[in-house]
Amino acid sequence: MNRKEPTANSLSLGFDRLVLRPVKPEDASTLHRISNEPGARRYLWDDEPVEEATIREIIPGSILMFSEEGIGLFGVRRRGSEDLLGFCGFVRLEGMEEPELVYELTQRAWGDGLATEASMACLHYAFKDAVMGHVIAGTDEGNVASLRVIEKLGMQPVGCLNANAPQEPYYVVYRENFHSDVGRSKRWK
Repeated sequence: MNRKEPTANSLSLGFDRLVLRPVKPEDASTLHRISNEPGARRYLWDDEPVEEATIREIIPGSILMFSEEGIGLFGVRRRGSEDLLGFCGFVRLEGMEEPELVYELTQRAWGDGLATEASMACLHYAFKDAVMGHVIAGTDEGNVASLRVIEKLGMQPVGCLNANAPQEPYYVVYRENFHSDVGRSKRWK
C-alpha cells in the first residue's frame, strides 16, 4: 500500500486494482447518483431515496474526521481511472460512539471482489496508519453480499451494538488478527 502524505488532501491508498482517496465536495453528484441506484439504496439507505443534500453533508463530516481522527471516507476508483465507483471507509452513525467500516459501490462494479478489496485497503490503513485497535462493521441480515465481504475480512460476530438499529448485527476484527490472518495474505501497492 502507498501512503503519500499524512493529510487527507494528498492521502492515497492502493490495492491491486483500486486507488482510494478521501472523498471531496466535487464527488457529491456522482455519489448521489450511486446512492440512488436501487441495489445500493436497498440496504445502506433503507431503500429510501437519498437527497443530494445528504451526500453534501456527509463529505464535510468525513473531511473533519480525517483532520481529527485520521480516518474517514475514501472515494474508490479503478487504478488508472478517475471514474468514481463509490466510497469505502469510516463513519460514525447516529447512536454509535465508535466509527464503523462502510462501503457503497455502483452496481456496475458488483460481483468482482472490489468491495472486499476496498475494505481490505481501509482496514490495512486503519490498523497500520490510523493505529486503530479494532474495526467494527454492521449489515442487515438479508444483505448476503455484504456478509460475504465481512467474512472475507476475517470479522467475527459481536451482536447488536447500535441502539438505533437493534436488529442489525455487528462484526469486529482486531488488529492482531487482521495482520496475522488476513492482512499478510494480500499484496499492497
